[in-house]
Amino acid sequence: MRGPSLGCAIVDSVTQFLLGAAVTAAAAPPRHRRIALLLGGALGTLPDLDVFIDFGGAVENFTYHRGFSHSLFVLPWVGLALWGLLLWAWRGARPDRWRWLAAFQLALVTHVLLDAFTVYGTQLFWPLSTPPVSIGSIFIIDPAYTSPLLVGVAMAAILGAKPRAGFWLGVGLLLSQAYLAWTWVVQQQIRAAVVADMVDEGLPDAKVLVTPAPFTSLFWRIAVAYPSGDYAEGYWSLLDPKPSLRLLIHQGNPHLLAPLADTWPVERLRWFTHGFLAAEEVDGRIVAKDLRMGVEGAYVFRFAVGERRGGTIVPLEPVEQLPWPTRDWATIRAVWQRARDGQPSPRAEIGAPQAAPFPLAPPVDRFSPLIAPGAAPTPAPAPGDPGVDEASADAGVDAVAPTDPDSPGEMEE
Repeated sequence: MRGPSLGCAIVDSVTQFLLGAAVTAAAAPPRHRRIALLLGGALGTLPDLDVFIDFGGAVENFTYHRGFSHSLFVLPWVGLALWGLLLWAWRGARPDRWRWLAAFQLALVTHVLLDAFTVYGTQLFWPLSTPPVSIGSIFIIDPAYTSPLLVGVAMAAILGAKPRAGFWLGVGLLLSQAYLAWTWVVQQQIRAAVVADMVDEGLPDAKVLVTPAPFTSLFWRIAVAYPSGDYAEGYWSLLDPKPSLRLLIHQGNPHLLAPLADTWPVERLRWFTHGFLAAEEVDGRIVAKDLRMGVEGAYVFRFAVGERRGGTIVPLEPVEQLPWPTRDWATIRAVWQRARDGQPSPRAEIGAPQAAPFPLAPPVDRFSPLIAPGAAPTPAPAPGDPGVDEASADAGVDAVAPTDPDSPGEMEE
């Protein structure tokens, strides 16, 4: 894992350091609390050191991260070995050896369990071939989760062996884990609403992903992967005065990946992303993009997996990871404004279904009682309304008047 991926892992390690320090200091003997903070912090960052390993390729580096180093079949043995090393090197730990064993195991296991709540994917059961666990209810960096841990660890470092240090550690751990539980509950409510809408639209096999926006659990991004290969994106804010779900459909271009379907990089990416994979052609190269992380037009992980030669798509060797998208502050401000100000007007930022040789689900505009009982659904637009074409109005679908044929959600001639 190189470049921005490494930088993101380093930032995330701050949270993991604090979590490891907190659980280790809470389990270790109080008289050794300050030492436990340091040892626990180091153990809490240990699994992520695999980012410095070059696994031999772009897809390998992407998908082998959080592999063996995050396995519940491996880490207990690592903890046991490190515990034995501690007892050999420090006689002061021997009278409380079992507390130290529990502390070491907690520091390692809580790291990977927290990672499993992010969307990236954690291979908890490596070397089994089960797909990575990616609950996706919390962003990789969330101050609301990290802040209680920071306060608890800071107070424990100041108070040392005093009883109040244990109190602060307990409060920090309790608040952070309660927040983690909150994110999961909210995510499941939103996901249930989207799944119900997909079933109502006759698409029970559509895959639904709900993830929080960066640094918050008040604003959520929704991605839907249709069996046809296309996908949709939408947003849900807990601050919306009248919550309703609107999805903008985009072309997934499955025909671009079809000639490469049996190649290892594409198979591996489909497995790792749970099928949230789309393609686009850029300068004659076939680019596979992970739909789970980023937003439309700015996906974080993109890989050039093929190229067009004389009208034929062939594998690209070696596979290349494209640079991360440049930071677009205008988009970031728009996203946060969307979260703060609530849902836009019914016809704003809603595109028409793409023209394709297979059926597509229309953008959904339906209130879900699971989120805000008492709200009313938005009425369907009528023909002649500004920004609504007659075909979309007849189908009960909101649409944006075409302005740019290359823009998402617009039909190509």
